[in-house]
Amino acid sequence: MKKQSILSIDGGKCKNLENTGEILEKHRIWESLILPKDYRYERKLSSDPMIFFIIKGSVSLLVNSLEKHEVFSSEMFMIQSDNSYEMTVLEQTQVLICVIPIEAWYAEQKWIEELIPENENISNKFLKLPVKKVVLRFLLLMLTYVDEGIHSVSFCELKRRELFFLLVFYYKKSELAQFLQYILSKDIKFKKFVVANFQTAGNVKALAKLANYSTSGFIKKFQKCFNESPYKWMQKQKAKRISVEINRGGKSLQEIANEFNFSSYQHFSVFCKKKLGAPPTSIFEKLSY
Repeated sequence: MKKQSILSIDGGKCKNLENTGEILEKHRIWESLILPKDYRYERKLSSDPMIFFIIKGSVSLLVNSLEKHEVFSSEMFMIQSDNSYEMTVLEQTQVLICVIPIEAWYAEQKWIEELIPENENISNKFLKLPVKKVVLRFLLLMLTYVDEGIHSVSFCELKRRELFFLLVFYYKKSELAQFLQYILSKDIKFKKFVVANFQTAGNVKALAKLANYSTSGFIKKFQKCFNESPYKWMQKQKAKRISVEINRGGKSLQEIANEFNFSSYQHFSVFCKKKLGAPPTSIFEKLSY
């Protein structure tokens, strides 16, 4: 019987890991895991995107501490860099993970651009997809390779590109566009820069300077890549991070307000009501029920 493995990938925090086996190596392209019931995994913002394939079993996924989804056998979902995730295993589950840093999409830029619709916006809602039969056969073979210890970078990269081809060939453009929404950009490198640096920069002007753009030029390029203004996007990211901190419950509301540099608790409360739909006290109180 294969050893069970701990899911420990950059940006993630493991919980409930007693007697679950060896820690995974970081930066592998493919990982095969058997996760026990009630296993929990947290994944913060700004780490590499990953596709999770549920081979057998089921998991519950909480996105940005707000949206809850269940994913079952022969389904897949994508973890993106600009969202946070909490995953709970509902029953013993076998998963195969493909780690896909933004750089990996550079070679696929041509077909990625073909997925971008001309006259309609791509929904930013979470989407899981069924794993089609041919794709499942491919994944089962990958499980064999990984479990046999085949971790050659060149080989695993070749299989990752084969996965890209299968996704494009077997899935509709509209559903694949929503599934891969995070990496759909005519300038993926620019998008990665934004995600990696927006928290440090703090505001649009500072982020533009860091990217060596004029503020107006940066805003124009940003709107082209993200389909919204940088200010609006940064406010959304700030709201996501605040929501995660409140729902985690490890800090007082005043501490969170200070951490996010609000000039007063009142301004913090107004921001939460506007962006999260309720004042922070109401969100916090719900955690007690």
